[in-house]
Amino acid sequence: MIFSIEKESYISHDSFSFIEATESPLFISSPHSGRVYPSQFINQTKLPFLDLQKMEDRFVDQILEDVPHNDIGLIKALFARSYCDVNRNWRELDPILFTPPLDAKNLLITQRVQAGYGVIPRCVGPGKVIYSHTLPVEDAEKRLGLYWSPFHTKLYEALSVIYQKFGFAVLFDIHSMPPLFQTRKCDIVLGNRHGRSCSPALLRFVQLAFEERGYNVQINSPYAGGFITHYYGMPHKHFHSLQIEICRSLYLNHATLALTRHFQTIKDDMTSILCNVSRWLLNEENRKLFL
Repeated sequence: MIFSIEKESYISHDSFSFIEATESPLFISSPHSGRVYPSQFINQTKLPFLDLQKMEDRFVDQILEDVPHNDIGLIKALFARSYCDVNRNWRELDPILFTPPLDAKNLLITQRVQAGYGVIPRCVGPGKVIYSHTLPVEDAEKRLGLYWSPFHTKLYEALSVIYQKFGFAVLFDIHSMPPLFQTRKCDIVLGNRHGRSCSPALLRFVQLAFEERGYNVQINSPYAGGFITHYYGMPHKHFHSLQIEICRSLYLNHATLALTRHFQTIKDDMTSILCNVSRWLLNEENRKLFL
């Protein structure tokens, strides 16, 4: 079965928050910071609510809330990632999650889907299965039509408007990540699909901006960029995208999911960095790198 996800009747602004700003070629997306859990979904799951919340990029939207005041556009999903993950291709559906089972020939059975992390997640973590039963196919159609499609319709529209004005558009897709257990402390991971989604000069500028503020930065490891970075990153067509992962330990208590006293620091730093990137992109000499 192939779903139709472009029905005009499905367009709903209740599923996301959008702030338009057309004075900068930079646009921001926060696809995983939503905290709205439909009651039907809560009734379907067998997991403790805290487990569902731990799948969120919790409070990333609050980290970014001052950015639009500087005339940088932003879109954020309001619904929870565990309900519908817009950082997936809409065809990344798990056929065994539904009754009747979906025809796998029409789907993208990626490693993420096999692990339970498709566009409609089956799991929130290893061994943590969301549902004790399968879902009706109509549930998939609803989530794709009411949540996935409106988000991407609006994001595409916003980037197109920017492109029409500046001749290029830059998307930063912003997430949070759990601490990476390795010898070198990592605060920020920048992902550009191993050089395929944005200008090398842009990556270098952002990396230095974080490092100048004392953050330890890694490139493309272990997060090189998800569906949004891949889909909207087309440098040869003057669309550039970069995924930014922020370590949650910089601002969040992992056990309680409460903000720590360091939250304001990361919020101020992110606002400053994004504003500096916007100004850098508006510089006439730098703009030539993207045209």
